Amino acid sequence: MLIVKKGFTIDSLVAIPTNGSTKKLTGLTTYVDRAIFVDKDKFPAKITVKQHMGILAEIKEKLDDWELDLFRRSCFGHFLDLEPEWLEGGKTGKRNTFAGQLVHFLLLRRMRTSKKKEMWFLVEGKPARFSLTEFAMVTGLHCSAIPKISTEQSLRLKNRLRDLYFEGRSQIKQDDLVRGFRSMFNEGEGSGKKEKRKKKKAAKRGQEREDRVKVALVYFLEGVLLSADAKKNISDFYLSMVDDLAMFNAYPWGSEVYDLTFDSLSSKNLVAKYKERLAKPQEKQVPGVKETYTLLGFPFSFQVWAFEAIPFLGNLCARRAEGMRFPRCLNWKCRDTIATLEKITAASWDKRVVVQSILHPSRDEREMPYMADIEVLNDVKDDVITALVTVLGNGATIRDENGAAEQVAHDQDRAPPTLTPEGVRHHKEPSTLGEEPQPTHEGALPELELRLRSYIDEVGKRVEVRLMSHVDHHMAEMSRKIDALLAEVRRADAPAFNGETSNAGAGAINAEQDRDTYVTPNTEVHSGVFVDEMLGDTIVEVTSPISGKKIRTRKRAAPLCTPFTCERPKRKKNEVVYHPTRELDESRLSAVNQWISSESEPKTIRGGTSDLTKDFFRELLKVGDWLSNEHVDEILYLVRKRSDKYKDLFPQDVAIMNDLFCQQLMGNFLEFKRQGKKIFVLNADLVDYVKGKKLQRGRPWSKCKAVYVPLNINGKHWVALVIDLVNCSLIVLDNDCRLTNSDDMADHVGPFCVMIPLILRKANKFKHLGQQLTRPWSWRRPLDMCAQSRRSGDCGVYMLKYIELHSMGLPLIENMNDENAEYHRRRYAIEVFDGSMEP
Repeated sequence: MLIVKKGFTIDSLVAIPTNGSTKKLTGLTTYVDRAIFVDKDKFPAKITVKQHMGILAEIKEKLDDWELDLFRRSCFGHFLDLEPEWLEGGKTGKRNTFAGQLVHFLLLRRMRTSKKKEMWFLVEGKPARFSLTEFAMVTGLHCSAIPKISTEQSLRLKNRLRDLYFEGRSQIKQDDLVRGFRSMFNEGEGSGKKEKRKKKKAAKRGQEREDRVKVALVYFLEGVLLSADAKKNISDFYLSMVDDLAMFNAYPWGSEVYDLTFDSLSSKNLVAKYKERLAKPQEKQVPGVKETYTLLGFPFSFQVWAFEAIPFLGNLCARRAEGMRFPRCLNWKCRDTIATLEKITAASWDKRVVVQSILHPSRDEREMPYMADIEVLNDVKDDVITALVTVLGNGATIRDENGAAEQVAHDQDRAPPTLTPEGVRHHKEPSTLGEEPQPTHEGALPELELRLRSYIDEVGKRVEVRLMSHVDHHMAEMSRKIDALLAEVRRADAPAFNGETSNAGAGAINAEQDRDTYVTPNTEVHSGVFVDEMLGDTIVEVTSPISGKKIRTRKRAAPLCTPFTCERPKRKKNEVVYHPTRELDESRLSAVNQWISSESEPKTIRGGTSDLTKDFFRELLKVGDWLSNEHVDEILYLVRKRSDKYKDLFPQDVAIMNDLFCQQLMGNFLEFKRQGKKIFVLNADLVDYVKGKKLQRGRPWSKCKAVYVPLNINGKHWVALVIDLVNCSLIVLDNDCRLTNSDDMADHVGPFCVMIPLILRKANKFKHLGQQLTRPWSWRRPLDMCAQSRRSGDCGVYMLKYIELHSMGLPLIENMNDENAEYHRRRYAIEVFDGSMEP
């Protein structure tokens, strides 16, 4: 049996999958023999990195709101939502944002594999993988195959930015890039007269603001993601390609960044220094002197992966932020101080440490665009790794089976005192594992979740055994005492209620005593039993062995007992269930058609928001016909009305707006752009919408998790806009993505990204969102959530149904498509005609 360290054995390691049965790793013992570094304690080291997270803080500081919005819509925009501590710490140097000793701890635990595109690590015998998939989940960068630039595309690339802002140099170093970027905000600095004239022309054309964003993208790419030596030349290709933002944003930068980061982490330089140090005699080694090596690329991604895959490392070196956002790098905050290598190593010896060997994306995470196109790498085959992936590929967690008992005891130590069978309360002293202090559990939800999954089988078995033993003891004791009590009652010559001698009490107690009487263990009792014939209740008289006083307890009669002991059946309520495609009532549909075709009065009917004409219903019933804002507002009013009526069936934490809200917000946004942020006055009606006052059957946003808005694109297309108040982002549900490209959609969604934080801040009910109210929100349009319509004109019906289904968490594609669009039109017509919606 292979001993790993401090009582760890490979036979005790088990894999806990997210679904399926627990699997032991006994048959995979060979992977533990693949450790590269055997004597890890003899190799302390210091890591330096070239990435400068403060660059992102500088970009956020220098770009104005319009420029930041353009940057946010780029392929790197989500990095603006990183916790400010990472950026400010990297800018000021007051906070160490890179956990070098954590990275060194893991690199010393690398496994030797044949794989050339992924790395495996052993944390006290527990394997963990870092590959392109984990990198994409952590960074949110697109990691598809790197394309070859065609001749046509290469001809489109120009050197305009280089000629305009870098004096046409053939070689531009990173220092030159920094100076060039900063000079764009101080016109003329470091430039000749010719360059000044060029910049003035660019400013007149309105090009300079966009150029700032383009240079900022390259600045971030070279200084943070592809970090290298400051004296190294930057790529002309990147500076030329960024001039075409569509091409730049579509490029798989994740694959480029991963290759450089992976090569740096797996460098042979570390192994060479390790062997060189071990080759030195002990007397020649200077105490306290550490080896130094440098990491290139984006090692921050490797650090965040460690937080996610090995939760105890996240507890020691970071703090988990509130909520759950994607990509996963947005979920962590840095600490003021980072644990030393000695503290990390000592904490890893805890048998309760768990490792999520292969990160498993959640359902929401799988819908992210960057998860859809990850490149399948053609890597070298390794039989041991293949066997590991077979066991761990479904997101399994590795833990030490021997540590489960300690975990159960550890959890019980924190439980409240319990009552033992003897009736004595016991408190346990907290258990300790050695002298090393345990890592705190602040923000440790992932680790706690993994622990729960890991130990649930063991805890279940132990609790079941202990519970059954405890119950058996009590039942045996109670049975013995009841028998003694009944025997005593039968012997007693108890007086009847009318004063005469009678033995009726003994027979009366037989049925009731077994069901209702509880006798305290270890208590000798003497009792008499009386029957109240008027009430039908059993009265038990017990003499206390301590005080000698009589204790009378009235037991409830059978008709007054709970439904579990009363024979009368409990009346059930009629359950209401929502049916997205239930069968229509043809008689109601005929009534609608008959009113439309008739020439008699009335010509209109009263709706919830306005008077509805016959043409209103003709347009609603005709497949492929455009729905106006009148249709949209009327139907959404009925949706809100139904939600208020069936509170138990429909979610109460969502709000649904009308088309007028969109129009007022867009108009207020134009004033915001024209007047500027300092003198801008927010429309009070928008704040009333947020407070639930402006809209019929409105709902305060402060009590909601999401807000649904009907959005009209250029008067030609309807989409549903979801304002996610939890993750502070927007989602566009579009049934025909061909009609509106990403840039056009950004022009219509962008005002909401800017205005929503301003409105929420003015409402003064969302202080818990903090910094999210000071910057524009992000947006996305998931393509795989919505069925794509093959015909135009039905977008209004799609939008309305998407709001209904998405707010209830129901699938969109199955319940709304071209095949049932006509059905939904007819159902809406019936409901509007009747003035109410039924589930």
